[in-house]
Amino acid sequence: MTGGILHRGDAPSNGARASDRACQAGCAFHAAARWFVRSMACLSVRLLVQLRALAAAYAQTLRAVRRTASLPVLAAFALSACGLLPQQTPAPIVEHSYIPTPAEAGPAEPEEPLPAVQAPEPASAAKPAPAPKPKRRVVRPKPPEPAVTPPPEPPPPSQIISTRIVQHEQLHGLLDSEVQRPDGKVVGRAVDMYVDASAKPRLLMVNLAGFLGVGDRKVNFPWTAFHFTPNAKGAPITFVPPPSVKGKPADPVPKPQPVNEAPPNLVQLVDSTVMQKNGARIGRVVDVLVDSQAQPEALVLDLSSSLAGDKRHVAANWGDLHVISRNKQWQLQMDFNDAQLKASPTYAPEQPIKIVSPVVPAPASAASAAPASSGTAGTTASGARPAR
Repeated sequence: MTGGILHRGDAPSNGARASDRACQAGCAFHAAARWFVRSMACLSVRLLVQLRALAAAYAQTLRAVRRTASLPVLAAFALSACGLLPQQTPAPIVEHSYIPTPAEAGPAEPEEPLPAVQAPEPASAAKPAPAPKPKRRVVRPKPPEPAVTPPPEPPPPSQIISTRIVQHEQLHGLLDSEVQRPDGKVVGRAVDMYVDASAKPRLLMVNLAGFLGVGDRKVNFPWTAFHFTPNAKGAPITFVPPPSVKGKPADPVPKPQPVNEAPPNLVQLVDSTVMQKNGARIGRVVDVLVDSQAQPEALVLDLSSSLAGDKRHVAANWGDLHVISRNKQWQLQMDFNDAQLKASPTYAPEQPIKIVSPVVPAPASAASAAPASSGTAGTTASGARPAR
């Protein structure tokens, strides 16, 4: 090549070199392809064998699970079966490239210089984002809890009875008490008494004793002819003749009257039945408690019926006794109701005497009265013995 003109002898040599390089490159490519096919075939065979072994193991396990009928074992085996597959290492990929020798390489053609990479213009400095303002915690005041008003206390139960306590030394039972003369000789026993329409005692029935029980007779004496001594060691009832006054004739000594000659306007007390206002039965009078002033203080009532096994006695205030006429017959009446009788304490000879009275409920207008007046009204309503 002279003066830049290509000679004829140069063209064949360059074509042969290019053909040889193409042939070598084709051979290398075919060799790599054959190796790749063989590797894939071998890997497929190995994978198929392992899959068959895995299928056989799975079938055997499935048969065992069916025999044992254990569903949890089957589920656990199914979840862990993925770990039985061995992990295959992928075959390395080898690139076969043909590097020509310096003799085979032709004259190097000058490479065009790459254009200079222009540095990007610096962007304008980004402004830093403003710092977020701290959130101000807003504390809201809790709404005031509503004041819980306690429910009003229920009013105390109203008093239905009043009770006053008296010792046995102050009162003495009338029934079967000994009666003596002023000289101390016992002449009989008290067995009953009579009252008028205003519930005042008028006659005392005495059983005069005969000789060894022969000749006993029941007679009536005026109530004022006797003196009562509840705490006496001897007879508690003494027959007292009227005193003599100088210059005046002595009053005649009261004579006994037969029982059948008692006035019809008087009511016999012992063993009589006491009724309520509504006509219900309260109980039977079994005794009368009398003080040292010859004034009856209480009626001892037997509240039990005749068929009851246990008898319950109550000392009812004498001031609550009323004598009324019903169907032309005298009848004893008291203002007790069933609740008051049930709340009344029991009378027992060995315990202090508790005299009870029914409490009449005050009307609504009286409830707002002054405490002093309320106390006075309560004393009156309690049935205390009025002044005589």
